[in-house]
Amino acid sequence: MAQTKLTKMDNVENITLNIGGFPFKIPKDAICRLPNFTAMSNQTEYPFDRPRQCFDAIYNYCVLGKLHIPPTVCTGEFLEELEFWGVKAEKLEKCCHHRYVLFMREQENLRGFINCTEKEEDQNDAAEKFQNNGAKSRLWNILENRDSKLETKAYFVLSTTVILLAIFGVAFSTVSLTLETNNTALNSGQASTIGTTEYTPAVLSTTGAGWMNESDKNGSKFSEEKMFSNSAREKVLSMRDADPDTRWFLYVEHFTNAFFTMELIARLVCCPSLARYFRGYLNLVDIIVLVASFGRYIVLLADMTGSSTNADPLLYLQMLRVLRLLRIIENVPAFKILCYSVRLERKDLMTMLLFLFMGMLLFSNFLYFVEDNEDFPSIPDAWWFSIVTMTTVGFGDMVPKTAVGRIIGAMCALSGVLFISLTIPIFVNTFQSLYLYASFKSNRL
Repeated sequence: MAQTKLTKMDNVENITLNIGGFPFKIPKDAICRLPNFTAMSNQTEYPFDRPRQCFDAIYNYCVLGKLHIPPTVCTGEFLEELEFWGVKAEKLEKCCHHRYVLFMREQENLRGFINCTEKEEDQNDAAEKFQNNGAKSRLWNILENRDSKLETKAYFVLSTTVILLAIFGVAFSTVSLTLETNNTALNSGQASTIGTTEYTPAVLSTTGAGWMNESDKNGSKFSEEKMFSNSAREKVLSMRDADPDTRWFLYVEHFTNAFFTMELIARLVCCPSLARYFRGYLNLVDIIVLVASFGRYIVLLADMTGSSTNADPLLYLQMLRVLRLLRIIENVPAFKILCYSVRLERKDLMTMLLFLFMGMLLFSNFLYFVEDNEDFPSIPDAWWFSIVTMTTVGFGDMVPKTAVGRIIGAMCALSGVLFISLTIPIFVNTFQSLYLYASFKSNRL
């Protein structure tokens, strides 16, 4: 009789929730912590077909008032259970905040990446339907490398070969140009200066900085430095400098420029939408690089007519040719994920740059006042030391020599490691999670 009376009292004081075949008795005064649960007046046991492992943590929350994410349960599944029972995620204990925030951030990044890829796929599908699978659509697919057919692969190999030919042709032409310049210098009698030491007379500075070289007596090295070391005409092969052995580099350049010109015309003719085409940054890079290549012909024409017009800006644009490499890797999934990760984590990357900028200004200011002017002529000169030290490069061209300066240099190096190590893992985690999702999706398909 006593045991029966206790059971009846237990039924009165507790509500039993049967979760996946396991009963959980929850006091009536604690069941209010589950807002989505409504108790019936004539019912004491309620069956639910829900995961029991997740409900273990919810049961502890009802009884003890503390909510934790079980270590063996998926965070997404547990949050779904919280939503089912009406428990807010804000009730989680502080020890579980990191896991919750990390999961929510990854899910937000993943949703954005999925929406971006789906939008791109929808645009491509709409463009193909608009072209009605005609000749233009087929040519566009070949140019954009959008399928795995034989002609598409053949064109990709051809395009990649021409891009590499254009880049390495300019690269090796500078080697022959350097050799020719050295031979000219030797023949003109400048070889007599090789092996000798140039002496710059030292003068006493009237500014209190002590003895310094004549080239440095006006102050900072930073103010005397030029943006470019030599004229562009001395660095780029031209018709007047070419001989029968090096002229073929110019012929290669003519061929590659003709190929890229025809490719650009074909893209403009076959693209589904010109407005959308000009919104692509890689397409704009192609146009800019091609215009820069044609600027070279303006310089060649000026040389033939004997014009003395300064065309160095047009020649310096030749360095943009290497950007054509982006066209090779534009369809590589890892490259797309990298670009999206940079765009997604731009705030964190800007924060890292802000920290580096603050450290550069701080430590360069201290080093200028504790070191000699011969070692750190000005604060802008010290900027270089701060940047290469904080990024752990350390060229060694500028070195603090005083005890206080070395302490400041050590603090500069340690702070740079700290700033970078706090920011880069966030970017790496974003790239890694998106890359793993893309790999899983490609393997599943």
